[in-house]
This record gives sequence, structure tokens and C-alpha cells, in this order.
Amino acid sequence: MKKFQKYIKKGVVEPLEKLPFHGKAPIKRLLMLDKASIPESSTYISVHVIKDLPKEFPKYSELHKHDCDEINLILSEDDKLIYKVQFENELYEVSSPATIFIPKGVKHSAEVLSGKGIFVCIILQGDYNASK
Repeated sequence: MKKFQKYIKKGVVEPLEKLPFHGKAPIKRLLMLDKASIPESSTYISVHVIKDLPKEFPKYSELHKHDCDEINLILSEDDKLIYKVQFENELYEVSSPATIFIPKGVKHSAEVLSGKGIFVCIILQGDYNASK
């Protein structure tokens, strides 16, 4: 094996409900980076592919927090991907393209409302496990 080959990993399809404080949703989740895939990394990255949403589906993200910062990217080709984002007791409708910065310790949730595109979740440094 080449010296740096261990740092190149394929994304792994995992159900969204595998995450703490997340339920079943019609979203394809790709786990791209975590400590299990690259132990030297202190960053977690997942990509949610949103397409062919049903007209209605249940709430799938509970309010939770991390003890490190999180960044979410909402991206789509037609700028019509819309998410409902909650920070503590404040609600926002956020349409693509957008960046959402969530400071450590802030309770938050994010759920797709409509459209198709990609939601990228990057949790930076520290223990990226969630708590209520």
C-alpha cells in the first residue's frame, strides 16, 4: 500500500436513523468520514442526497447539540432545496445555496421541506457525538 492510500475512503451508505436523535427519512445518507474510517481524523462528514421526496413524511430530526462546531451546506442545481432549521427556540426556512454554522453547545435540528439536492454535514474537532 502507498504511504497515503489509507486516507482515501469510499463513502458508505447508512440509514439516517442510525444517527442519535434522527429518525427514518426518505434521504440517502453517505457517511464520508469519521474516526472509524480514518482514526487520525477528528472531523465527521456525511452527505445527504435528497430526491424524489414524498408529499409528506414524519419529523426525523430531534433538537440536539454537540460539544464542537458544525457546518451544514445546502446545495442544489435549481436553488429550490429548502430546509427547516431550528436553533434553540428559533425556526428558519433556508433555501439553497446556503451555509449554516452551528456553534458548539447550541441545540439544533434540520429537516428537508422540499426540493432536491445535497445537504452536507461537517462536524469539526472534538467529540462529535450528539446529546440533548
